[in-house]
Amino acid sequence: MLDYDIDVAVWYPTQERAKAETVGPATLNVARGARPIARTHGLILISHGFSGSFLGHNDTAQFLARQGFVVATPTHPDIPGLKSGKPEFDPLAVRPRHLRLISNRLLNHPQFKAGFLQHRVGVIGYSLGGYTALAASGVQPDPSGLAAYCSAEINDALLCSPEATRRFATIADQLSQQKIDQIAAIVLLAPAYGPLFSEQSLAKLDIPVRLFSAEKDQELDNRYNAQHFEKFLGNTSASEVIKDAGHFVFIAPCPDALKHAVPVLCEDSKNVDRVSVHQKLNETIGHFFARVFGQQKTDS
Repeated sequence: MLDYDIDVAVWYPTQERAKAETVGPATLNVARGARPIARTHGLILISHGFSGSFLGHNDTAQFLARQGFVVATPTHPDIPGLKSGKPEFDPLAVRPRHLRLISNRLLNHPQFKAGFLQHRVGVIGYSLGGYTALAASGVQPDPSGLAAYCSAEINDALLCSPEATRRFATIADQLSQQKIDQIAAIVLLAPAYGPLFSEQSLAKLDIPVRLFSAEKDQELDNRYNAQHFEKFLGNTSASEVIKDAGHFVFIAPCPDALKHAVPVLCEDSKNVDRVSVHQKLNETIGHFFARVFGQQKTDS
């Protein structure tokens, strides 16, 4: 169990009229506190990147809710977890537990449980959230595989610095398998921490996976992350590369306030239109989960 609260936004289909509401830096088209429709297609969890928030993929959450899914977007307390000094609160250890707690709560929530046609869960994970999705699906991370990687990529501070070595030694016992049995499919967006997952562990994943990567990812080396996952996830994986895009293209199109506050998250190359990318991305994700969950796509 956790001894702290997690902020979670829940998005769901309703017949009540939506209106524009400002939440943080974002303007959302929602019907706050509305009554859910009687039947929904299932539950989708969205796990953001390191130190992100529940708003980071709000366009995808809104789109999927309009398609008939209940969607939960937590804010993982990544930085507080690292600063706590407690191995069990390290993001690599605790994030899958967050997803388990949220899925259990929502699948049994009085407002939603009667509306789920089947108790299936999908997960969308971006960057560190991709790691989270895989770990929650039963793929076992293993720091022991880092030795070979770090011998070749000694300058990778995240995984190979002395501080990183101490971190992984401290949390290794906390990375026991945390599989959520209800997870039926996952979507990986520029997934991170590829070297923590071996060929053998990835080969055991037997649920459908949809993988997206950024061609010019400036934060992750695709050779050891997206391409590593694509290679070893085998026939369970369908992949797509967003041409000319950088790592942050998968974050929701930025409102003006965020563009000014954190421009690095919002700037794309001149050849990339993030709004258009997300329109296609959301459609593809929606079709993927509709097919996996055995539901026909509903009208938006």
